[in-house]
Amino acid sequence: MGPQAMKSWQRIALVTLCLVGLSGAVAYAQIPKVPVAEFPYIGNRTAVWIVAQLHILFAAFVLGAPIFVVISEWLGYRKQDPRYDRLAREVTKVTVILYSMTALTGGLFIFVLLATYPQFTTWLTNHFFLIFALIYPLLFIAETIVLYLYFYTWDAWKGEKKGRHIALGVLLNIIGTVTLFVIDGPTSFMNSPSKAVAGMSLAQYIETASLWEKVYNYTWMPLNLHRLVGNVTFGGFIAGLIAAYMYMGAKSDGERSYYDWMGFVGNLIGVGALLLLPFMGYLLSYELCDYDASICPYMMADQLSMFFEMQGAMVGLIFLASNYYIWLSMKRIEGVERVRMSVLTVAVMVSLPLVMTLAWTIFPVPDPLSLAVLIPLVLAPFILGKLIPWLGRFTVSSRTVIKTGFLMVIIGNAIWMTPHGFVATQALAPEDGSLSLPSYDLFRVTAETTIAWADLALMPAKNAAAFTLVFVTIVNYILYNRAIRQGTIVWGKIDFASQFVLIFLAFSAIWTMGLMGAVRSLVRKYFHVYNLLPDFTAESFTPTLAYSAWWITAITLVFFAVVSFAILLTLRTSEAEAQAPEGGTVPAGAS
Repeated sequence: MGPQAMKSWQRIALVTLCLVGLSGAVAYAQIPKVPVAEFPYIGNRTAVWIVAQLHILFAAFVLGAPIFVVISEWLGYRKQDPRYDRLAREVTKVTVILYSMTALTGGLFIFVLLATYPQFTTWLTNHFFLIFALIYPLLFIAETIVLYLYFYTWDAWKGEKKGRHIALGVLLNIIGTVTLFVIDGPTSFMNSPSKAVAGMSLAQYIETASLWEKVYNYTWMPLNLHRLVGNVTFGGFIAGLIAAYMYMGAKSDGERSYYDWMGFVGNLIGVGALLLLPFMGYLLSYELCDYDASICPYMMADQLSMFFEMQGAMVGLIFLASNYYIWLSMKRIEGVERVRMSVLTVAVMVSLPLVMTLAWTIFPVPDPLSLAVLIPLVLAPFILGKLIPWLGRFTVSSRTVIKTGFLMVIIGNAIWMTPHGFVATQALAPEDGSLSLPSYDLFRVTAETTIAWADLALMPAKNAAAFTLVFVTIVNYILYNRAIRQGTIVWGKIDFASQFVLIFLAFSAIWTMGLMGAVRSLVRKYFHVYNLLPDFTAESFTPTLAYSAWWITAITLVFFAVVSFAILLTLRTSEAEAQAPEGGTVPAGAS
């Protein structure tokens, strides 16, 4: 081939390449630009909020219920009491149904998130690729397999094989807890991304940080603990809801007896975990404030302050309702009028908010001396009763103790809800314009420290109020335990109003979880990932409490309706597999 032929061939090749490139560029240019998705009527953020909160609620029950299910099964095996085994199996039936709803809402959440916030979703997925693409799916598959094995081997693994079945339940809980901890990594990262090392910006550090450094951030472990305790609380109250529905539809004394007992056990588990929940919440808030001091006033005294006022109201109502349920439970105990408690216990309950506010003002938590004051105060009734025997002879009736407890729950909740500047009108202030109590000298602690009306809005008073709620509830349960040991309990004869209390407790727990979930997301302000990935959409604002409350209520009603349907579908339409003991008296000390 001559030189001229070579040049002709090169020209043809060059023209061909140009034409191919040009046609490719034209074809690429003809690909339509993907429009920004806009969810109709409610907007993108509210749509994501709804499906995410529904998914979290279903996941909370699916992860929390197996914990007390396995404990109940173990208690039934240890005590040879078929009621515990039946409780565990019935709650597991509902859990299996709702497990599918967890998967469905999770898939819906991913689709809505990808459609409405594609850039953010891609960015987050790339940073936690191993979690989203490998670890979490494998854990979810493993949990699915173990859950169905646990449910369908219930009859096959009984008797001598019961220990094997309980071990399978323990494995289910281990997988569920690990799953919770893994998915909390990206969740907590959005609120508190790991801080940069010296000489690097936050964006530069995050791009080079390992997966563990991103997961192990300031709020990861506090969020794990808060959600774990919250899930157990949630599961206990849902078990009480199941019992309430079944009690209302029971046709025989035996069924009413069993579901009365089941409702009490579910409430006991829910309240027992609830006692720890305020302190887990404080720990999470403390870590958020430690991460960025500007978050604290934003939560407590600025845009989200009314959210915490509502949280205080709901927590107070939950504690009040749980103590009311104990009161109704005690009314079915024959001989309860003989149960009395030392007047010293009542004195401690009444003085607790003031004494602990004073103590924690002088020795703020976590000063070790704050606990040094707490321990002798709690032990005072026992210590004084032993040292001064005649004091032990002054007792009050159980009715008086519970009435006092109701009053202290209301007072504790009022302190918890006290905002800053609540005497701004000077309606309660002395004539000199100060905010000190009228009896100034009576409340003097040191030359510099006084308890003023405004101090009720500070953390020492809030901590004292939370501890008062917990202490009063524990006293009432001790009183109930003493009553069933000294009297005769009649299961199935509880006041019918108690079932509405159980329904209210479940609804309130769901609603409060939705409220706190909104708060945790809103503390990021106008960021997808706090201080790292800003949200420039028109929806990056803090909604009002009224707007949020309407959507939280709607989400709660949808979840409540689905759970109610699952209960009726799995339990009301099938015959009970284990016959409950006939209603009647139970010997003193029965639980």
